Amino acid sequence: MNQRLAVSIVAFLVCCGAIAHPSEASPLQLKINTISATNSPWHKAMLKFADIVKSKSQGKIEVLVYADGQLGDISKTLTAMQMGTIDMGYFGLGSAIYLKSYSPLAVIYVPYLFKDKSQATRILNSDVFQSIYEKGAQESGVRIFSAYGARSPRAIQTTRGPIQRPEDLKGMKLRIPGMEIFLETFRALDVKPTSLPMTEIYMALQQGVVEGQDNGFDLAIPMKFHEVAKFWSATDHAYEVTGWFISEKLWGRLTTEERKIFQEAAKEAGQIATDLVEQLDREAIDILKKSGCTYTVPDREAFRKAWANVHRGFEGKSWPEGMVPKILSMQP
Repeated sequence: MNQRLAVSIVAFLVCCGAIAHPSEASPLQLKINTISATNSPWHKAMLKFADIVKSKSQGKIEVLVYADGQLGDISKTLTAMQMGTIDMGYFGLGSAIYLKSYSPLAVIYVPYLFKDKSQATRILNSDVFQSIYEKGAQESGVRIFSAYGARSPRAIQTTRGPIQRPEDLKGMKLRIPGMEIFLETFRALDVKPTSLPMTEIYMALQQGVVEGQDNGFDLAIPMKFHEVAKFWSATDHAYEVTGWFISEKLWGRLTTEERKIFQEAAKEAGQIATDLVEQLDREAIDILKKSGCTYTVPDREAFRKAWANVHRGFEGKSWPEGMVPKILSMQP
């Protein structure tokens, strides 16, 4: 082939788009999924995360946001991250215990472990938990690369009530996350636990399949459970943060600079979730009352006593012996 012909062929291929200029390469597109509702604090935090990543990567990385469990519930999302079919997830940090290697995170849901949101955020970002995140990533194929976005305290919402004391729940069918720590917590109150995906709770409450559910304002209000469950008991029995999850295979392919971008974006976007949840927590009681709900602050000391020994069966099994008193001692 003579030089003139070769030049002509290259010119033709460039015009047809067969040879792309490096600056025109397609961005890396990543999918992030949550079970929370569109326009919820979590969803808005994810959108902020996507904006920051796109800006700081100069358009080289594009994060596609999916809410309402469009790509599956939490368990399916975690499995998909292990397989590499979903890249990322954003939901409650303790949801990682669906993966066996993250079982120590069950400690997060011990009733009345954390005093408030700020203590939960501080401790869940301490060295005590960083080692759990690292070990979990290596063994499960799913990494928690950041833990920011304070959640509303967990409470109990029911279709009959009001709920003032633990015995008021006896025999009731409550939707409880399918994790042993939750199941044991509510079995201690003689509740009949039923596990359902978040996306099925509304209909289950409406049809009487369950008579209540355990969650905070951050998930319950955006999903409008107050339309069908008219009694809210502010037990405030657990505090947590939202976790930023990523496929370990993908994390391994990212450069040091890209990882830094993700971590910075997660912290900044997590603050959006924290601020929006704080605002929602201030407004939620009025939202409930305007919809005809009864808001009750129950006898929390009675609940505390009823749940005082729940953690004992998990010590030295799900998490290291002595972890509960250690976390309690870290708080003023």
